[in-house]
Amino acid sequence: MDDILYGSIAQIAAQIRKGEISPVELIEGTLEVIDRYEPQLNAFITVFHDESLERARQAEAEIRNGNDLSPLHGLPIALKDIIYVEGTQSTAGSNFFSHESPQFDAALVSKLRDAGAIIIGKTNLHEFAFGVTTENPHFGATANPWDTSRVPGGSSGGSAAAVVAGCCAGALGSDTGGSIRIPAAVCGHVGLKPTFGRISVHGVLELAQSLDTVGPMCRYVHDVALMMNTLAGYDPRDVHSEDQPAPNYTEGLNGPVRGFRAGIPKQHFFDDLDPEVERTVLAAIKTLEELGVEIIELNLPAAEAGHEVTIKLLMAEAGQFHEERLAAHRENYGVDVRELLEEGLSLSAADYIKTIRAREIVKREFVQAFEKVDCILSPTAPVPAPLRTTHDLSGGSESNRIRPRLTRNTRLINLLGLPSISVPCGFAQVEASNSDEGLPVGLQISGPWWSEKTLLHIAHAYERATSWHTVNVKRCIE
Repeated sequence: MDDILYGSIAQIAAQIRKGEISPVELIEGTLEVIDRYEPQLNAFITVFHDESLERARQAEAEIRNGNDLSPLHGLPIALKDIIYVEGTQSTAGSNFFSHESPQFDAALVSKLRDAGAIIIGKTNLHEFAFGVTTENPHFGATANPWDTSRVPGGSSGGSAAAVVAGCCAGALGSDTGGSIRIPAAVCGHVGLKPTFGRISVHGVLELAQSLDTVGPMCRYVHDVALMMNTLAGYDPRDVHSEDQPAPNYTEGLNGPVRGFRAGIPKQHFFDDLDPEVERTVLAAIKTLEELGVEIIELNLPAAEAGHEVTIKLLMAEAGQFHEERLAAHRENYGVDVRELLEEGLSLSAADYIKTIRAREIVKREFVQAFEKVDCILSPTAPVPAPLRTTHDLSGGSESNRIRPRLTRNTRLINLLGLPSISVPCGFAQVEASNSDEGLPVGLQISGPWWSEKTLLHIAHAYERATSWHTVNVKRCIE
C-alpha cells in the first residue's frame, strides 16, 4: 500500500481501473498514513475520515458501473485551509473562523467533486496565508518531511508536507508571493502557480486580491497537468478570471524540447544564492541544454526594483482586507502577521500608486524578454529549508526575518501574474541536517502569460531525464 500511495495519479488511477486496488482500500490506506505521520508533520488542520470513506464507497460503485469521471476519480486530494468546503470549517489558519463553516463550495472544489476526487482533508498553513514558514501560533507548526527540524516553506506548507509524505495523491495551495513554489522547492515536489486569472479563486479567502492564485501541488509533473485539466477555466463569479481557452495540458507532454529557448537573467535571480543551491540549479540548466534547450542570457535591470515593490503591494492589499478585524481584535493575530498587516495599513495612497507604476515598467521589460525566450530559468528558493523556530510561536516567529530571502525569486512572478512551476532538481548538502540525502532544491521555470502547457512540457522533459523525483522521503520521516 505504501508503494501505491507514493505513486503518480496516473499509476494509481490505472490500478483502480484494473481492479488491483479499490477506492475504499486507497482511502483507508491514506488515512492510515495520515494517522502515522501527523504527530511528526502536523500537515492537517482537519481530516475527513468518515466523509472520505463514504465518498470512496460511492466512487467504487460508480467506476464498477462504468461511470468513470476522470483520472482523479476515487483519489484523495488535500486542500489548503483557505479553500471553502460547504459545511466544514475553513480556518485560514486563524482562530477567527475556527467555529464557522462556509455555506458553499469553492469553484475549484466543485470541479474536483465533478471529477470524482475525494477531499481527504484541509491542510495547515501560515496564518491567513501570510508567511513562508507555516509556523502557526494557533494550530502549531508544520514540519518538513525531509528533516522535521526544518520548515516546509509556506504559506502552503501543510499541502506540501502532505503530498511528499504520501498523505494524498495531490493537493491545492495558494500562491500570492511564492506560497506554492517555495514549499514545492524546499519539500521536493512539483508545484505550479498558474497565470493570474487561469483558475478561479471564488470561494478562496483573500490575501491580496491583485496577486492571489491557486494551483496544484503533486509529486510528478504529469500529475500537475492532470489536475490542471480539471481546474483551469473561466468563472464569471471571479472578477479576475480571464475567459481564455484552456488546452489539454497532458497532450504532447512527452514531446522533445529541442528548439525551446530558455533565458537566464543576469540580474537578481542568481544573486545571494546558497552555494549548494547554485551548484544544483546550474547542473539542472546544463541538463536542459543537453536536451536541446537553447540557453540565452537575459538583461532584466528592473527585476530588483519590481521585487522590492511587490511586498508593499501585498501588505497594502492584505492590510485593507483585514483593517476592521485587526482594529477590533488585534490580540488574536499572530505577532508576525500582525506586524505585516499594520505595516501595510501605514502605507499611503502614494506608496500604492508607485507600486502600480513600477509593475508596468517591469512588465514591459518581461514582455520584451519573452520575445526572445520561451521561459526563464532560476532557482525557486535561494536557500534550502531553514530550521524551524524553537521558541513559543505566540511570541512571534522568525518568519519575517526569513521571508525576504525565501521569496526573492518568486515574489516578482506574482507581481506580473506570470505562470511558474517549481520542479525538484537535486539535493543540497547541509550541515546539521537529519536527512541523509540532503535537502531538496527546486528549479523554477517561468513563462509568458497563459504558457502553462509549455512550462509543463519543459518541466516534464527535465523530470524524465533525471531521478530526483524518485527519491522516497519515507525513511526520513520514520
